[in-house]
Amino acid sequence: MRKVFSIIIFCIFFNANSQKFVELDSTNTVYRFPKLVYSEKPKVAEKVNIILQIDNLLDLADKDPYAIITNRCSVKKIFEYLSWVDLSKHPNILSVKMNGLIGKKEKFVFYHFFDKRTGDAFILSDLFSENKFKTISKETPDIKEDSAFEIDKDSLYIKTDKKLKYALEELKPHLSDYGINLLFKSDTILKRNSLRQKIMRGTGKNYSGDKMVYKIYISDLDNKGNATVHYWNDKYKGISTYTDASIKNGILQADTYYYDSFNKEKVHGMYSLHLKKQENKTWIGNLQLGSPFYKLTFKEY
Repeated sequence: MRKVFSIIIFCIFFNANSQKFVELDSTNTVYRFPKLVYSEKPKVAEKVNIILQIDNLLDLADKDPYAIITNRCSVKKIFEYLSWVDLSKHPNILSVKMNGLIGKKEKFVFYHFFDKRTGDAFILSDLFSENKFKTISKETPDIKEDSAFEIDKDSLYIKTDKKLKYALEELKPHLSDYGINLLFKSDTILKRNSLRQKIMRGTGKNYSGDKMVYKIYISDLDNKGNATVHYWNDKYKGISTYTDASIKNGILQADTYYYDSFNKEKVHGMYSLHLKKQENKTWIGNLQLGSPFYKLTFKEY
């Protein structure tokens, strides 16, 4: 009986601690950057870490975290990440706050929020119906789409010059379908509709018949369809970013251009990704890598 009890206690402890934020590089004595470890859902951890690293470090740090962090924080001396705090208090949400300096002088605080069930990122406005968020923004102009906030199992705290507290039950009629599904107990999992801060995985074959796997991360997507799209080969994980990108009417178009100073014109750099959304929610099209074009099928990752 004592042995069974011990096993139950161990299982409860393991499940409660199966996900946690740790130091990306424990050997770095100056800079601090979080990394999610989630033994039960490694794909969720992978997505969270991709988003954290590209949004902040502009690269994937798996191979050499010390070099990536040092290059971003010390060599370029733009953003120095000095501390972080795990703010995860809701059973469906992972949240981390990062603190540091911009240009050695100005302090910054960045908040990141993730759906613990899927690894997808979200911002404050994703939780509300469109009309309700517009009303809140008019009533309190300091509240923006990506305003900082905290959530526990009962309340939402929006940070402006004050800390505004809202009971989740009172907010429920004003939440989006995604917000309700995320914040309240449900037997199903909804994903938000926008591709902003989404990762997509593309597969296809090269001319030798070997499998190709590429991923893209859409770090920004505004209301006009203008986007920022990063891409990398899943094997080598070297991040590149298209200079021009848009997602409009089911068409994703991303291209890299260079400026020809001699002719004073923009020249296509022979790197592009053009995809069309299909009825089955896949995206099919061509990836250009120099001269060759490869047909790939992308899905939300």
